[in-house]
Amino acid sequence: MKGVCITLIAVLLIGSSQQTKTKDKECWTPWFDRDNPSATGDWETLIDLHKENPGKICGNPLKIQVQTIAGDSMTSTGDRILQADTTTGFICRNEDQKCGKCEDYRVRFQCPESFCKAGPRCWTSWFNRDNPSEDGDQETLIELWKEYPGKICTNPLNIEVQTTSGDSMASTGDTIARADTAVGFVCKNKDQKDGKCKDYHVRFQCFKSFCDKAPKCWTQWFDRDNPSAKGDWETLEDLRKEYPGKICDNPIHIHVQTVDGGHMTLTGDKIHKADTTTGFICRNEDQKKGKCKDYRVQFMCPLSFCMEGPKCWTQWFDRDNPSATGDWETLKDLRKEYPGKICKNPVNILVQTTAGDTMDSTGNKIHIADTTTGFVCRNEDQKKGKCKDYRVQFQCPERFCKAAPKCWTQWFDRDNPSAKGDWETLKDLRKENPGKICKNPVNIHVQTIAGGTMASTGDKIHIADTSTGFVCRNEDQTGGNCKDYRVQFECPASFCKPAPKCWTQWFDRDNPSATGDWETLKDLRKENPGKICGKPLKIQVQTTAGGTMASTGDKIHIADTSTGFVCRNKDQKKGNCKDYRVRFQCPKMFCKPAPKCWTPWFDRDNPSATGDWETLKDLRKENPGKICGKPLKIQVQTTAGGTMASTGDKIHIADTSTGFVCRNKDQKKGNCKDYRVRFQCPKMFCKPAPKCWTPWFDRDNPSATGDWETLKDLRKENPGKICGNPLKIQVRTTAGGTMASTGDKIHKADTATGFVCRNKDQTGGNCKDYRVRFQCPEMFCKPGPKCWTPWFDRDNPSGSGDWETLKDLWKEYPGKICNSPFDIQVQTTSGDSMASTGDTIARVDTSTGFVCKNKDQKDGKCKDYRVRFQCPKSFCDKAPKCWTQWFDRDNPSATGDWETLKDLRKEYPGKICDNPIHIHVQTVDGGHMASTGDKIYKADTSTGFVCENKDQADGKCEDYRVRFQCPSSFCPMGPRCWTPWFDRDNPSGTGDWETLEYLRGENPGKICHNPLQIDVQTKFGGSMDSTGDVITVADTESGFICKNSDQKCGKCKDYRVRFQCSGNFCTQRVCWTKWFDRDNPSGKGDFEYLPYLRKAYPKEICKVPLYIDVVTTDTNMPFIATGQISSVFSPTQGFACRNTEQKGGMCLDYKVRFGCPCTCEGIIQHRE
Repeated sequence: MKGVCITLIAVLLIGSSQQTKTKDKECWTPWFDRDNPSATGDWETLIDLHKENPGKICGNPLKIQVQTIAGDSMTSTGDRILQADTTTGFICRNEDQKCGKCEDYRVRFQCPESFCKAGPRCWTSWFNRDNPSEDGDQETLIELWKEYPGKICTNPLNIEVQTTSGDSMASTGDTIARADTAVGFVCKNKDQKDGKCKDYHVRFQCFKSFCDKAPKCWTQWFDRDNPSAKGDWETLEDLRKEYPGKICDNPIHIHVQTVDGGHMTLTGDKIHKADTTTGFICRNEDQKKGKCKDYRVQFMCPLSFCMEGPKCWTQWFDRDNPSATGDWETLKDLRKEYPGKICKNPVNILVQTTAGDTMDSTGNKIHIADTTTGFVCRNEDQKKGKCKDYRVQFQCPERFCKAAPKCWTQWFDRDNPSAKGDWETLKDLRKENPGKICKNPVNIHVQTIAGGTMASTGDKIHIADTSTGFVCRNEDQTGGNCKDYRVQFECPASFCKPAPKCWTQWFDRDNPSATGDWETLKDLRKENPGKICGKPLKIQVQTTAGGTMASTGDKIHIADTSTGFVCRNKDQKKGNCKDYRVRFQCPKMFCKPAPKCWTPWFDRDNPSATGDWETLKDLRKENPGKICGKPLKIQVQTTAGGTMASTGDKIHIADTSTGFVCRNKDQKKGNCKDYRVRFQCPKMFCKPAPKCWTPWFDRDNPSATGDWETLKDLRKENPGKICGNPLKIQVRTTAGGTMASTGDKIHKADTATGFVCRNKDQTGGNCKDYRVRFQCPEMFCKPGPKCWTPWFDRDNPSGSGDWETLKDLWKEYPGKICNSPFDIQVQTTSGDSMASTGDTIARVDTSTGFVCKNKDQKDGKCKDYRVRFQCPKSFCDKAPKCWTQWFDRDNPSATGDWETLKDLRKEYPGKICDNPIHIHVQTVDGGHMASTGDKIYKADTSTGFVCENKDQADGKCEDYRVRFQCPSSFCPMGPRCWTPWFDRDNPSGTGDWETLEYLRGENPGKICHNPLQIDVQTKFGGSMDSTGDVITVADTESGFICKNSDQKCGKCKDYRVRFQCSGNFCTQRVCWTKWFDRDNPSGKGDFEYLPYLRKAYPKEICKVPLYIDVVTTDTNMPFIATGQISSVFSPTQGFACRNTEQKGGMCLDYKVRFGCPCTCEGIIQHRE
């Protein structure tokens, strides 16, 4: 090999039988194939090739060579060629061809020998990233650059290929698809006679500077002049004036190229000067064609010049435009408008147009541009009457730029250039992205949506600054439309200060079909207890389809953190409001950090019919147990993983109440995209717990009507093997395949019936053969002593059959059977197993109990059976039980009856242990929960009790009360005591009202603050339960109420009550103060506040009074008997009566006294 060019030619001529042998000293470029004939033809023009392959083709080629990419000569194709020369390059037009399309061609050019010797070269190491085991051997540059970053130059000069054993590519006989410096090397197995390529490795030739290991220090590129006048003068003297501090004192080297990246030697220009003393000069007078090319220069400096530290530049400023007298970007004005943003003594100034062009390129006459005044361009100085629009930035001492982390917003792309252009203005962006952009951005960054720089597009930019944002107008472009851009803004570091936001879920409780859309906090808190904090920090409103509130054009009545959101139909010009949803930002502490609990992704529908319906109702049917009762959030994306917002679809609904609906009829272009959804649930839903599964059961096969694995049949055949109330069901084929994979249409698969697949429902004949198992409560699997009740035999088959139902057994054996048995066991009264009798059993489970009907039996009569039930071990413990009081904090008038532990603990602090052992639920009139027929959502010791109205057939739950069993240590073993019996009312009016409010008023000091229990009986001593009366309330919070209106006979019995208190209440004696009357009601009312009384009567009232007694000053009538309203009635606050709250307009005159512990001396009036 005599030189670099010989290797290049040897590589490039492989596979071309028509090529002639070239001389050793001929200098040829690589092959170029930049176009294919799929459009108007194959255009391999020099102008395009120079752009895409800078430095790879000389300025004045000597010859051109053309062949097809398969290596055939141009003349052999029969194509009619429009152009093939060293001036234009190559053009073949499809319109000129008989068959309508050109072949696909590649070209190369012969250059002067000096072009191939320009500068020392170097070779990379050998690379072998692929082998021909699959499609072939692909050693492409794009893959090599990825796998060997920095090891191959950007624009290789040559490629060399050989086998991994060192044989030349030509000697292998392989047909090579590609071997050039544009793509790299490709050999395809399918092109080979023996079906497989050899294994090759490649290396590339680069300029020697690429191989130099020492770090280089190069200045930026400078282009201060163009050849429109005498030539192109890029002298060091001028450059240092215009770019102070940017060039070292003694440059080591100069690098010159054309402004489009071409090598200086390739232009053919005669260069006057190009050195490190003068700089660069090209004179037009020296050129044959009269004009130099436009050049740029850079200088190599000592390494220390590049290590002086980071430069400190301000943001870009554009405070003025040239619409008046010119563009005035003076330091005086800029400092006024941007206080603190510019240092006192700038080191340098940089000026460019708002579109990013250099100041020199505009041709404007600049009045001033320095670090003392700033920048001024006057319209009067311009030949064409007007300056361009400029922006400026200043270099400051490094200390002015404190090292602080940059704070950038996300990328925004709100517009595309399909209309007038691309408008990414701050005004529009802030509307559509509230809170996402700071008030005064420090900087703006613009790029195409593909990631290209703004400057590289060649678009004329109308504006790009931190005041307006970004605007590119189609009307300003020579080639039609603007590119599609995106923007981001730099903000002060404080704007990015990490502060976790705490937002509620989205709420959508109303729609605008009536008077408007009312999403008020009052209503939302009622319907979503505990889901919204007390004092929200912010409110966010959007349409149910995800659009911003501002974008709708609706007139909004109110949207704040006090009221919530209201949009009234009557306020709108065109009728109804849009349908909105709201959420609220709360203090950080409201959102406790907890692991997220997300369901799997669900995709049950596709948009082939009316749309994509991923509703909770359908998803729960098809995925039992997979979604919690009240999801916290919903997440929606396309099945390909794209965001919902990115599709442009109009979404009908997407929330945690309904799920997701996209309707085809709402879309402009037809169908919705195909979506999937998932839901965030409370942490407890995902809480890992040991699973208790039964064995697999396979009692049937599909040879008859189908495969019937029903709980009824399975329990008969496997007594004691399945719990009473399974939590989940799992179904598989007997071969282990999933139910879903079979394609069978399943009739039933749930924990109520079991599993049924019917042959008649299948399109292809029979069902597959299935097996099932059931998940049970952990206690069912827990090893250890079992807790079984005694045997019960309450019925015999003399009537309609043998009915040993839990409802009847609970009535006849109160306290003998737990609320939720784990299992049931049945045998005849003589001890025989149920299965051995041959009877047809109607029901046997832990929900109903046992039923055998005589009419179902062949001989007309059931055997006589007895039953027993398995309960939690704690139910059988002989130690005294520790039960809380009964709690009834809610009624089902709203969404249902919510007696949750979270709410109960708030309202009854200290009254419930941390980890209850058991829950007991009954109706407020004492009925068993199971007897109501209500569908209960929750009843456990983790959540408490929830019954939702929407789950009930009649639309409403019964009113329930709950109590909890706690460890015995929670119930103090100290003495207890009972108050006297109280009977303050009789049922002659609206009923019998023995409420604590009235009883305490009429009997001050006689009832403790927090009674432990209430005892109610008729005044003749009969039990409350024996009367049959419907009782409204009977607890330690309210007392006792029986309403006549609730009774069948129209009247309650006459009741009395007493309360159990802790022992110290019964032993503590109360001492009462004297009566105090410091105020009268002649002003705003009678105010006997405790702080006022302490001032008026120092040392006469104890520090912490236990009770307060209030009577009138004239007749000593107790306040409770007057019928007036008190605004304050408390032993720790005193008493207040306001005139404005009374029916007669004035309070009576009252006096008060306080009950104190008798240990307080000096205040005793009398003891009780």
